[in-house]
Amino acid sequence: MKNKIIKNHLLTLISLFCFILQLSVQGVVYVNKNATGANNGNSWADAYTTIQAGIDDADFANEEVWVTQETYLEAIVIKSGVKLYGGFNGTETELNQRNWATNVTTIDGSTARGGLPAYHVVIMESITNATIDGFTITGGEAIGGGTNDYGGGIFCYYSSPAISNNTISGNSANAGGGISCWNSSPVITNNTISGNSASGGGGIYCDAPSSPVITNNTISGNSANYYGGGGIFCDKNSSPVITNNIISGNSVSEHGGGIYCYWSSPQITNNTISGNSASDRGGGICCWYNSSPEITNNTISGNSTINYGGGIYCSNNSSPAISNNTIAGNSVTNKGGGIFCYSYSSPQITNNTISGNSAGYGGGIYCWSNSSPNIKNTIFYNNNKYDIYEYDLSSDPIVSYNDFYGNPDGVYYDEGTIPYTSVAAMDSAIAECSNNIGLNPLFVGDTLSGGSWTAAPVYNAATFQTTLTNSSAVWTENEHAGRILNPDTTQNLQFVIIDNTATTMMVWGDITTIAQSGDAYKIFDYHLQIASPCIDAGYDQNVPNIDFDGEPRPMDVLGIDNNGPLAEYDIGADEYKVTPADTVWEFYR
Repeated sequence: MKNKIIKNHLLTLISLFCFILQLSVQGVVYVNKNATGANNGNSWADAYTTIQAGIDDADFANEEVWVTQETYLEAIVIKSGVKLYGGFNGTETELNQRNWATNVTTIDGSTARGGLPAYHVVIMESITNATIDGFTITGGEAIGGGTNDYGGGIFCYYSSPAISNNTISGNSANAGGGISCWNSSPVITNNTISGNSASGGGGIYCDAPSSPVITNNTISGNSANYYGGGGIFCDKNSSPVITNNIISGNSVSEHGGGIYCYWSSPQITNNTISGNSASDRGGGICCWYNSSPEITNNTISGNSTINYGGGIYCSNNSSPAISNNTIAGNSVTNKGGGIFCYSYSSPQITNNTISGNSAGYGGGIYCWSNSSPNIKNTIFYNNNKYDIYEYDLSSDPIVSYNDFYGNPDGVYYDEGTIPYTSVAAMDSAIAECSNNIGLNPLFVGDTLSGGSWTAAPVYNAATFQTTLTNSSAVWTENEHAGRILNPDTTQNLQFVIIDNTATTMMVWGDITTIAQSGDAYKIFDYHLQIASPCIDAGYDQNVPNIDFDGEPRPMDVLGIDNNGPLAEYDIGADEYKVTPADTVWEFYR
């Protein structure tokens, strides 16, 4: 009996040991630069003092490495299965207790290569099921030839990790200053990717091919000095999903201030693409050489370039689907303020609002060299130098069920020779133009008052936002969020409003050279009012089934039928949403 009791105790001890061992296997490896204990990673007191040591000790799949706030002067190589988390203060017992915004955890590679900058601060090569989350990643310089030219901040090579909640800033490379994806498709979520530089892809570079999911990031203030893509560069059959990002204030000396697509067709949806610039083509988006992305439900505003395509540039067999976008207040010195189509590029341009764009020729859309876009259900409002400029006989855009209004120089310039200043004359003379209207679309913004700034604008380089002040304003807090601001009505550039207080307004990008104290401003809201002639006036074939806000199309407004027997689709990016008050309006109407 005694032997049996001893045996049972022994079995219990063995089981307890195995349980403890299991906890160790499935547990956490701790890293704290200032720890003074056993340096074995088993607790905060005994934490490793370098991140790489913690990664190297993570021997089992899905093991987590927790890192405390501090600046770690190193570059790291992540292994398969490792979940690397920053943002701890060194007392946490649960992952959800960390705060990466408060407990800033920095990996600084500026001296990691024998006193020189690391080629890559973070390397993820041929690995699976890995995560990096909650770090500031800085100091990389990928200018070393071969693969050492890619990914100053993070280099993904045949790997598709999760990259979340990081600040990736102050890195440089030949390709992909912030992140480079080489035959890799990571999930890139909730990061701030800013102040990085490269020859191509200042923020993110996708190549050979790579199709990451890029969601809910702020990609701002990055630059590319040669190839293209100040914010994002999609190269060689790379087709990422680019959704719900702020892409602002990026710049490039060649093509695609915000996004550059070369032989790639990404999905570009629900983004704010504002205040980007290119020295040559495509201030907001550049689509070149067989690049036909889906460009849907974006606000593309305040972008600029010198030659072609202030908002969107399409060239060399690039015919994107462009729908439900607000393309407003973009500028180009030469041709195509809103959209430029060149060399066998004929995009489908459906249910957009194209407003306030400016160019030397073709403030709205410019068509040249066998480029015949299909343009329908789109509002053209207050664009200069003709809403549509058809340069040559080989380009014949199909223009139907659109609204043209408030355009100071005319609606259509035909074959580079014949100007039309009215919709009726255009529809009568041009076979490809039909069922268009020339009526005031009655935007909600028409009811909003403007004003003048009472102080100089202030730019915050940390948040990429400019604050403007009108001390006499009486705005309701946050009432203008999501609307668009022309900060100086003597020019056309427009910028997305983030939020407002009673007397101040914040917009994306640095506009301190555009707006000054005393300048008059105008607030735009491109939703339709109930009396708009664009309601139930659109065409009903091959049109989107949602609108700019993600609301369903069509939504019928009773008592209004502006398109005869066709289904009740609205013209423009907004599908008017019926409210209870509309019933009263209909009664009195």
